[in-house]
Amino acid sequence: MSYPAFSDIEFHNVAELDSFAGYPGPLLRRYPRAVADSLENTASASEDASLSELRFVVVAGRRLALSFTALGGGDLFVYRGDFVQNHLRLPAGVVIRHLLDFENDPYANLRPEAFASQTFSRHVWRVVFDGPTLLHGIDRMGATIRPPRADEKPARRWLAYGSSITHGFTPVTRRQCYVAQTARRLGVDALNLGLAGSCMCEKAAVDYLASRTDWDFITCEVGVNMRAHYEPEVFAQRVRYLVETLTASHPGKPVVLISPFTSAADFAIEPTRDSRRTAAYREILSSLAAEFSPRAVHLLDGREILPEFGGLNCDFVHPSSEGHTLMAENLAARLRALGLA
Repeated sequence: MSYPAFSDIEFHNVAELDSFAGYPGPLLRRYPRAVADSLENTASASEDASLSELRFVVVAGRRLALSFTALGGGDLFVYRGDFVQNHLRLPAGVVIRHLLDFENDPYANLRPEAFASQTFSRHVWRVVFDGPTLLHGIDRMGATIRPPRADEKPARRWLAYGSSITHGFTPVTRRQCYVAQTARRLGVDALNLGLAGSCMCEKAAVDYLASRTDWDFITCEVGVNMRAHYEPEVFAQRVRYLVETLTASHPGKPVVLISPFTSAADFAIEPTRDSRRTAAYREILSSLAAEFSPRAVHLLDGREILPEFGGLNCDFVHPSSEGHTLMAENLAARLRALGLA
């Protein structure tokens, strides 16, 4: 995504700079406002930067400064290629002016083969935001920069749709979520469109995902939040629309359904609404994946991605940092087996 005032910057996992949100500076949105406003319980989740990045390559100059506000606080990561240069914990609601200094080149005395296996060129600066973020401006301070070229980034793009677990809850930082870790293992570029507290497979969300042409394969982690609201029949209708729409809009592109991960619903002493619906949802997903397998639809069992109950936090729904790492290891292996990396 590019914008006239920032034509020398690439906005990754940013669908829109919203200047009409009532803030002094555009709000970074992963979903356009027009889509977000029509979704269920997602107005705030969709404007929450999660693996959203500013990317650029330095052509000339010594430094530049970014001015932004992390409305709820959070983490800021700065990468040079695949390497973390800086990690800051940000205060909430405070305007930050963060200086990026180009003069210190840690790569200057290293042979090129040191970087042969990297997914990003070491020349690509990546500023990774977390949470609702306002971008006030960039002071280039005489520097000349440009967006990265295609050959300076991963060749394949993965779009991840799902619940708060996909969104990035609850490892210590979002950079430890299973999406980020899986992408690193596979050497692909991740577009994180997880929606905490939502992911209801609404028509507006599905149509938006299908309208995008910037992904090579998509994973849809569905059911965790829907089981609190919908009987299996409604779940089946919504997921069928998801599968039919994605496969019709992108013939041949792999669509990977992920059934609910291991949670307390799998270990209830007495059957509960959530445990009954979870079991039914898994059967529905299995049936749909089999029906649409000729259209490159696959199913991964979430219990195999997160096989250990001990990988959860004490809410027994969201994985811990260790749980996200285990999920990334297992998911990467299964996506690799499907030929997606």
